[in-house]
Amino acid sequence: MYFNRTLVFFILLTVINVNYTMAQEKIAGVYRVSSGNPEGGNTFFVLENHTFAVAFFGGVITGAWSMDGKQVNFKPFISEHKFYIYGRHNKDLKDSTRIYFQGFDEQPTYLGFGENDNVKPTLQAIYNESPNCVPYPSVVKFKDLPTQLLFSDQPFIDGEVVVNSNVYTFDNPEKYNDFITHYFRDEQDRNPFSAEFKDNKMFFEHETKGSTKYPIPTEGEDIDFITKILNAPKTTDQVFYNPFYKTSQNDVNDKLKWKFDDQKNAFINFQNYEEGEEYRPDEQDAYNNMNIVYQFNMLKLAEKKVKPFAINPKPLIIATCN
Repeated sequence: MYFNRTLVFFILLTVINVNYTMAQEKIAGVYRVSSGNPEGGNTFFVLENHTFAVAFFGGVITGAWSMDGKQVNFKPFISEHKFYIYGRHNKDLKDSTRIYFQGFDEQPTYLGFGENDNVKPTLQAIYNESPNCVPYPSVVKFKDLPTQLLFSDQPFIDGEVVVNSNVYTFDNPEKYNDFITHYFRDEQDRNPFSAEFKDNKMFFEHETKGSTKYPIPTEGEDIDFITKILNAPKTTDQVFYNPFYKTSQNDVNDKLKWKFDDQKNAFINFQNYEEGEEYRPDEQDAYNNMNIVYQFNMLKLAEKKVKPFAINPKPLIIATCN
């Protein structure tokens, strides 16, 4: 009997694709894993598009997943660099500088300004030792306009201080004076991991009962938050914030709602903006208002290398609960 090999191959490929699609639809769901402590456990959002998010007390880990038989392999996303910095021109600051620090309390971190590679730089501690009750937003003002910004850390890994860390150097050719800075610590819990999926349950390491699969909600704050995080670019050339440091997801290119104000160097929602509202942080719901949005542009990393630096231990920010 004559068989059309192309047809047979097409049928086999179709069957494989159908089985693959059924497998990913079968595994997609929400899984809750108890941690056995008062802070609560982990909630896994496993989506059909092969991304996942783990929500836990104090944070979220995102990544991609794949299947190998019954084994589900999870690979968390890891930031390429520890430090990122974005800047803009702020006429209100005149010749001074303002820096917003995000995530810098996670490990001992340091900031410096300098131009001469031949001189051992001095970097100042950003927070006191073991900061707690960290103020929001953590903003520091400086007198001068920096041409370079240097960052480094001395993280604790397995109880030991890592002294030989990279120093990140960012040039400021645009002479920005208003900055958003991000620190991403080395995450020991961001190594790839796996689980076994059987009987409609996910069995993570050392689990015997398994985690029951629940349907992914189609609406609500939780799924909106997770979807927004998963859809956000891992790195971006611009970030947008309102005056009180809440990230903006608004489409500022929508000409029916937004216009750019040269004097404020900001995007204005001309339908709702009230003059001067950016100077009223104590106004009701000011933090959530998105009527004026600032664009911050990424500074290019000029250098990243291990080199010695002196430490000024006096912290820029004192964060204690006392």
